[in-house]
Amino acid sequence: MIGALADRIDSGASDPADPLTALRPAPGPGPVARAWAVTKTGATVATLPAALPVSTVAALRSQREALRRIRVFPEQLRAICEDRPGPLPVRSVGRLPASGRYVVTSDLHRCIPGRLDWPARQGTKDLYRAVLAGYAEDGWSVIENGDVEDFWMVGGSTWGACYDAGRLAAGFAGPLADSTRRELLGDHLDRIVANNADLYHVLGELARDGRYHRTVGNHDDVLADRALVERLAEHLPGVSAPDAIVLARSGPPRVETTAAVIMHGHLTDAWNGPGLATLGRATTWLATTVDDLPIAAGLDGLPGEPATAALLAGRGENRLISVDARFGGNRRFDSLDEERLFDRLAVTAPESGWPWLVFGHTHFPMLRPLDASGRTVRYANSGCGVLPGAFTALEWDGGREDPLRLVLHHVVDDRPTRSELRPDGDLLAAEPA
Repeated sequence: MIGALADRIDSGASDPADPLTALRPAPGPGPVARAWAVTKTGATVATLPAALPVSTVAALRSQREALRRIRVFPEQLRAICEDRPGPLPVRSVGRLPASGRYVVTSDLHRCIPGRLDWPARQGTKDLYRAVLAGYAEDGWSVIENGDVEDFWMVGGSTWGACYDAGRLAAGFAGPLADSTRRELLGDHLDRIVANNADLYHVLGELARDGRYHRTVGNHDDVLADRALVERLAEHLPGVSAPDAIVLARSGPPRVETTAAVIMHGHLTDAWNGPGLATLGRATTWLATTVDDLPIAAGLDGLPGEPATAALLAGRGENRLISVDARFGGNRRFDSLDEERLFDRLAVTAPESGWPWLVFGHTHFPMLRPLDASGRTVRYANSGCGVLPGAFTALEWDGGREDPLRLVLHHVVDDRPTRSELRPDGDLLAAEPA
C-alpha cells in the first residue's frame, strides 16, 4: 500500500542509465520528502538537549567495546582461518580457493532513484557495469565486500520518505512488526535492483556461474536476516552473505594455509560495528534528513572531483587511520581505528605472519599502507564505488607471486580506463595499465 502510493507520487522517478562521462546534479527530493525532512528536523532540534548527553555516553561505551574487540581480534582472525567460532560476532565464513582470480569491490551504496542514487550522481553506474562485464568475460569472479545495497540512507524521494517512516514505525512496534519490517526491506531491495537492472543482469549471470560472492557490511546489515538473503537470491541465484571470505590454499584450515581474509572491516568500528551501530545509523539518518532540507544542498558527504584527481596525480593517502581513544572518532568522522588494530596484530603475529587482510568500509583505497611508525602493513582496502567518475577495486590473481593489485577505473574519452595505484611511501602512485 505504502509503495503503491509512493509510486503514484513519484511516477517516472527512475532515470535511464548515465553515460560513462556524466556526473549528474542531485535531483530534488520532492515535496513529500522535503516535508518529512522538515518534520524530522523539528523533532531533532526539540530533543537535542537530551540527545547530546545520551550520544556522548553511547560513544564512550561503544569505544570501550571496540577497544575490547581490537584486543581479541587476533584470536578471531585465527578462528576464521581455522574455520571455527571465535570471540567476536562473526556469523559465518565463506571459503574460496586462493588460486582463483577475483576482483574485490566495496562500498557501492546502490540505492533507489532520486537524491540517494549516489552511483548515478557520481557518474559510476554505467562505468561499474561495463567494467564488471569485462572482468566477467575475461573469466574473473567478483566479490562485493559489503555496503552493496544501502538500507541505512533514507529520504531523497517520496519512496525514501515512506521507507523511513515505515522503518521507524516498525522499530517502535518491536518484534510484533518483524514480518512487516521484512516486507518493507524486501520491497526496498527490489526497488534498488530495479534501479540498477542492467548491472544486476551482469551479476545474475555471474551468480548462476558460481562467480559472484559477497560479504555483509554495516549499510546492508539487514542481510544478517536469512529471509532477506533469500529475497536477494531471487535476483542473484545461490547468493549467500557471510561476514568474511577466506582465500584458502590447499591443506587443513590454518593460518599458514590462509592466503587472505576478506571482510567489510566494520567489526571493530566503535560507531558502525555489529551491535555498536546506533551512532552510525543515527548519523546517517540525520545527514540524509538534513540533505533533503530546502537550504541544505551539497551536505551529502559524497567525495568531490578532487578525490579522483588526487588519486590520478599520485596524491592518494596510503596511511592507516587513527581515531580518538575515548570517543572512537576523529575530525573527519572516521570511526575505524586501523592504527590500534594493526598494532595489536603486529604484537600477536604468528611465526608465519598473518594472511592478507582485505577490507572496505573506510572508502579510502590502500595497499601495504604505512602505520604511525613507518612500518608497512600487510593490508589492502578496496576503497569505494562512488568516486566522481571513478571507482577503486582490488584484483587478486592467485596465479601471480604477488597476487594483489589496487586499481582505479575511470573514464578517458568516454571509455573505461584502468590505472594501477602502487604504494609509494605514504602515497599511492597512479600508473596507466
